[in-house]
Amino acid sequence: MIRIFILFFLLTTISYSANQKDLVKLLELSNSSKVAGLDLSNADLRTYSFNNEKTNLQHANLSHSNLAGVDLSKMNLTNADLSYANLTNTKLTFAILNNVNLNHAILVNANLELTNLTNASLYSTSLVNANLENADLTKADLSCANLNNANLTKANFAFAIISNATFINTITTDVKNYASVIDNHANCEG
Repeated sequence: MIRIFILFFLLTTISYSANQKDLVKLLELSNSSKVAGLDLSNADLRTYSFNNEKTNLQHANLSHSNLAGVDLSKMNLTNADLSYANLTNTKLTFAILNNVNLNHAILVNANLELTNLTNASLYSTSLVNANLENADLTKADLSCANLNNANLTKANFAFAIISNATFINTITTDVKNYASVIDNHANCEG
């Protein structure tokens, strides 16, 4: 009980814009670290320190959450929903994002180096200035995504969908499997 009170006290003093509901979600997260499918939607998690060995974010609902600047390196987010999430300046190096929903997410300046994005859905996602060096984008859907000024050096695009994605000033040195890319001319409106 004292541990929970201390954790609650620390969270309330270091959280600069988390509301009471977000703090309760964080307390639940610390108490149920092995449970998959956590609902952290709409939470402000900018001050939370995730531990890839103790926190299970597989199948988690993180839609509309604010994870700006958070270190999610080496985290397993397989099948998580990160749609509309703010991941600006987030570190996702070596993260596992298989089958993740990143539709309409903001990944501006995010570090996705060596990240596994196999079968990820990145429809209309902002990846401006993102680092995707050596990322695995096999069968990822990047339709309508903004990859302007992104670094795609040695990224694997095997059977990725890039319909109406933008690549202005994007670094594409040694991109792998680009010949298998699919462009089915998706409609980006709405």
